[in-house]
Amino acid sequence: MKLLRIVTVGSLIGLAACTPTYTLVSPAPVGAAKGAIKVQPAMAWNKVPKGTHDVKWEENWTRNGPMLDGISFIGGLPDGEAIARQRKKDDQKVPVFRASMTPQDLVSMIESFYRIKAGASIFETTAVEPATFLGQPGLRFDYTYVGSDEVKRKGRSLAAVINGKLYLMALDGTATHYFDAALPEFDAMAAGATLG
Repeated sequence: MKLLRIVTVGSLIGLAACTPTYTLVSPAPVGAAKGAIKVQPAMAWNKVPKGTHDVKWEENWTRNGPMLDGISFIGGLPDGEAIARQRKKDDQKVPVFRASMTPQDLVSMIESFYRIKAGASIFETTAVEPATFLGQPGLRFDYTYVGSDEVKRKGRSLAAVINGKLYLMALDGTATHYFDAALPEFDAMAAGATLG
C-alpha cells in the first residue's frame, strides 16, 4: 500500500512537471511578442505557454482560460511567413503573409487561420474598416465564428503592415459573455499600443 502511494505521488509530481506554466502579466506597461508591441493592461492577464500552432513572433494572453477568452499578439512577422506554424505535408495551409497584401487579403488570411487551425465551420465577417494601429494606418476586422467545439465566439483583430512586417493584436472570446467583458480592456490597450 505504501508503494502504491509512492507511485501515485510520483506520477502526480511527474504530471505537474509536464503541465505548461502560465505567467502573470501585471497591470503595467509591458512588451508583448518579444517586446515588438508595447501595451499597458489595466488589469492582470496570464501569458499562455506556446502552443502547437504558435509562431515565434506570437504571444497569447488569457484572463479566464484560453477556451473562454484570449488576446494574441504577432509582432514583426516577416514577408513569406505564416501566422500559424504548419508542416509541409499539411493538406490545408494558412496563406503566408505578404507585405503587399491588401486589407481584403489580410482579412482572408485571418479567416483561413480560423477555418484551418481552429476548425471553424461557420465564420462571418461583421465589420472591416480602416484603423490606426501602432501609430500607422491599418485595419480593424470584427467577426464571429463557431469552432470545432461548437461554441459561438466573437473576435476583433487590428493589423498594420510596418516596414514590410505584420503587426497584429486580436481578441477572441465566447459570444455569451467573455468577449464583451474583455472588449473595453482590449480596445484601450490597442489604442495605446506602440512599437517596441
